[in-house]
Amino acid sequence: MTHNTLKPSQIEISKDNPRKAFDDQSIHGLAQSIKMEGLLQNLVVAKPKGKKKKHTIICGERRFRAISFLIENGDLPNDHPIPVEIKDGLSHDEILRMATMENMQRESLSPLEEAEAITMLIHDGKTLDDILSETGLSESTVKRRLVLMNLSNASKQALENGELSLSKAEVMSMASHEDQDDMLHIATGTFYDAQGLKDRLVGRRPTLAMAIFDKGLYTGRLTHDLLAEEDETYFDDVDQFYDLQKAAAEALVLEYQDKADWAELMEGYFHSWEYKQAPEGEISGVIVSLTPRGAVEVHTGLIKANANQTTAEQLKKPQATYSTPLVRYFAMHKSIALQATLLDNPRTMKELIVANKLAGFMHTAHGYLQYFRGEEYIPPALRRINEVAQNLYALFAVTEDVVSWEDFNTLFSSSEVAYEHVKSLTDSELESVLLFLHAVEFGQEFVDRLDTNADSLFNKVACDLDIDMRGFWFPDEPFLKRRNKEQLVKIIEESGNNKAISNAMAYKKGELVYAIMQRFKSAHDKQNPDEADQTTKAWLPEAMAFPAIDPDAPQANIEEYTEDKCLAEAA
Repeated sequence: MTHNTLKPSQIEISKDNPRKAFDDQSIHGLAQSIKMEGLLQNLVVAKPKGKKKKHTIICGERRFRAISFLIENGDLPNDHPIPVEIKDGLSHDEILRMATMENMQRESLSPLEEAEAITMLIHDGKTLDDILSETGLSESTVKRRLVLMNLSNASKQALENGELSLSKAEVMSMASHEDQDDMLHIATGTFYDAQGLKDRLVGRRPTLAMAIFDKGLYTGRLTHDLLAEEDETYFDDVDQFYDLQKAAAEALVLEYQDKADWAELMEGYFHSWEYKQAPEGEISGVIVSLTPRGAVEVHTGLIKANANQTTAEQLKKPQATYSTPLVRYFAMHKSIALQATLLDNPRTMKELIVANKLAGFMHTAHGYLQYFRGEEYIPPALRRINEVAQNLYALFAVTEDVVSWEDFNTLFSSSEVAYEHVKSLTDSELESVLLFLHAVEFGQEFVDRLDTNADSLFNKVACDLDIDMRGFWFPDEPFLKRRNKEQLVKIIEESGNNKAISNAMAYKKGELVYAIMQRFKSAHDKQNPDEADQTTKAWLPEAMAFPAIDPDAPQANIEEYTEDKCLAEAA
C-alpha cells in the first residue's frame, strides 16, 4: 500500500461499483465542501495490472465526481493532484468487497443496491453475523433486501425510478418474471396497495399458458375469460394442475441432467443470490423452479456461489409445513362449513353483511353521495338521508356534532372492528342499519348518460314507488347556470312565467338564472299557491322522468316512451 497523488486523467470509475445512482445535489454539496476545505480523505484506488494504464477507484467515487465537477466549472485545474491510497495485489472479489463496505457505511444505498451488495458478501462466503456487522442492517432487513434480487429487469428499473414502491416490489418478487412484467402497470398504479397487490397476485388461478404438461391429462373444468384484454383460460382444479405441473417439472430436470453438469428441482421461489452466472464455456448447472402458483422457470448457466451454507439456510424462508395446494384445501373446506352454518343463523349473517358494508362504506356507497360534497344547498332527499344517518350513527358513537352520511366512512377501520360493534345491536337496530346501507348503495347505474330504459331496475323500482321528482327538486342554480340563455327563456315560457319574468332577453344570463330560481322557490314555498304557482311547480324537464326522455332521440322513440304508465304520470 502506498500514498501518492494522481491526475484525474490517471483515474477511472469502476464499472462494478455497487452504487449505480448518484444524487447530483449531494455531489454539488460535496464539491463546495472540497473547494472550501480541500479533500479530507484520500481516494482508495487499485494499481493497474498488465497494460492497463489507469487506476480504478475502490473507494471514493463520490469524491472523484465532486472534484470532476469543480474541474468542469473551472474551480480546479485539469491536472489537479488528487491524494490517493494505492492498493496492490487485490483480487477482483476483494476490490468488490471493499467498495461494498465503503458504500454501505457512507451515504445510503438504494434498497436494490443494498441487495446486490449483500449478494456479493454471500458469494464471498460471509456468515450472517459478518453481514449484519459489516452492513449495519438487521437480519429482517437483509432478508427483505435479498428478495429484490428476484425482480425482473423491468421491475428493478421501476423500483430504481421510484415508480414502484419498496413494499410493492417485495410483493412482486413472489411472482415469475413473466407475471411481474404483466402486472407492472397495475403495481405502479395507485388502485392497489401492497396487500391488495399480494391478494391479486396470490389469488390468481393458473392459466392454460402456464402448463408445461400434456393438456389432455387434465380432467377438471376450464374457465374462459372472454372479457380479458387477451382471451385467457384458467384451470379451475388448481390441485390437479399443480400435481401435473410438478410431475412435468421433475421430468424436465431429468432431461437437463443429461445436458448439464447438474440439474435440480426447486419448489418455491428461486433464490438468485445463491448462484452466480457461469462464464461462457465453463461447466454449469440448471435449476428448474416450480413457484407456489405453479409457474415453471428454468435457470441455466449457473454455478453455485461460495456461500456459507449456514448463512444460506438462515436467509432462506423456512419450508412451510403445508404446501400452497394444501393450504387452499383447508381454506375451501373451512369456508363452506362456515357458509352452511351461516345459512342456519340469519342474525349472524346480517351482522356480517352490515360489518362488511360499514368497513367499506366509501367503496359501496353510490357515487351520487360524493357528488353533493361541498354543495351549499342540500336537496330534500339528501336531508332525509342525513337525518337517518344521524340517528343510526348514534348507535355506534356518541357525538354532539351534526352527522351526515359521510361520517359513516370514519366509523370503523376494518370489518373485524365493525363486527364486534354490530353484534351489540338489537334486531330492530340491525335491520335499520342494514336497510340504510342497502338504500345508499342503490342508484342509477350509468350516471353520465340518460337512463331511458324503462326495463332497467332503477326505473322499475322508481315507478313501483311512484316517485315524482317534483316532490324532491325544483330548478336550482346548479341546473339553471348550465342552460344557455335561449334554453332559460324556454323554461320561462313552458312554466307559464312570461308575465312574472317579462322581457327575459334583456336580462344578463346571471340575472336571469337568479330571477327564475327565485320564482320557482317562491312557488314551492307558498302554503296556498295560486294557479300560476301551480303551473310553475308542475314544470319538470323530461330528463327528470322515470325513465328519462332523451330530447335528442328520434320522435318515434319519445312517443313510445310516453306511453309508459310511470312516464305518463310524471308528464
